[in-house]
Amino acid sequence: MARAADFDGSANETEVITSENLKGKKKFSILGQKGRVWLLTINNPQNHGISLDLNTVLAIFKDDIDAGRVTYISGIMEQSLTADDYDRHTPHGHLLTYWPNQVYGGHLNKLLPHAALENCNADTASVRQYILKDTNGSWFKKYPEKLGEKLPESEANFWEWGALPTGRKKSSGSKGSAPISETIMQAILAEKSDSEIITAFPSAMNRYSELRKVRFALMSQQYRSVYRDMTCIYIEANFPPKEIYDLFPHTSDVYVVSDYTHPWDSYSTEKTLVLTNYLGQFSWYDVQRYLNGGYCTLPARFADSVACYNTVIIISPLSFSNMCKYSKEYNPALLASYFTHLRRYLDLNDTGTDYARNPTSGTWERRYLLPPHNEPKKETNNND
Repeated sequence: MARAADFDGSANETEVITSENLKGKKKFSILGQKGRVWLLTINNPQNHGISLDLNTVLAIFKDDIDAGRVTYISGIMEQSLTADDYDRHTPHGHLLTYWPNQVYGGHLNKLLPHAALENCNADTASVRQYILKDTNGSWFKKYPEKLGEKLPESEANFWEWGALPTGRKKSSGSKGSAPISETIMQAILAEKSDSEIITAFPSAMNRYSELRKVRFALMSQQYRSVYRDMTCIYIEANFPPKEIYDLFPHTSDVYVVSDYTHPWDSYSTEKTLVLTNYLGQFSWYDVQRYLNGGYCTLPARFADSVACYNTVIIISPLSFSNMCKYSKEYNPALLASYFTHLRRYLDLNDTGTDYARNPTSGTWERRYLLPPHNEPKKETNNND
């Protein structure tokens, strides 16, 4: 099948057609047309109580997304070329959608009845160039004046969901999955986690192995020449699991290892690594790699990861010296040199005692540095 033509910028962006005003002639109108690439334009969306942000639009298309009927959507805000008597331009938003199997315009009209519809019959990427007002697109040759509709990036609020179709014919050996899109690669470079990317681009869930391989390639290039300034903390706490849970932060930027069988399978780019119930499960060779801040690969089943963390918290029921004895191959003196802080809890009621290693002498000095340590409250004399 030949590649679709480039979009030349000719589009209905003003006329809203509904089934009510067609009087039985629906099949001869835009509502009776079938197409894969549809451009929707909503003028003054705020007057219709419509927001064209990503979450709102995905909610509108939820049933079609869940059924796999629509695989790509992008949105952007623009302004009209002309202004009113008060020098105000009409705001309007574009939605670009791609449907692997043709869909009727009437279906889109039901989803967004205030939208002007254009059945593009064109390459999706070229329509994307149009809504972005990318001057490399074919539209610019015919309608250069439309560049004036472009808003500053902060006001345009461009977003994309799904994989942008390439327009290329699939080979006989193709499994039918679309390649990782440029937008997803930008999200990886921005160090978004797998869960954040899959939430924004659900179709990536079907290509998880490919996503992991792309992440490794991009992060490997980004971190190969980077030396990370490490903060390594050893916490001695022989506590039940619930109390252990309270000893470290719980944010999307924290990666917790509790199962050492395949510890790195879901590591993305989290900046804090927490190893719980650590008894020396990693080999001496690996533990040095994980703590030293140099370029480090993390072996996993789908594809290896690249260490991006700069803080490591190791929580063990054993004292540091006993943990080193437990794993007989460890060199206690050398291993201690990797750690910047130690914390020791004697029991559940203990607020914790902190020690920081003096970088000059190498000795451990008692400090109160690490959360969640709280200094005991001083008694106040209320008689004063």
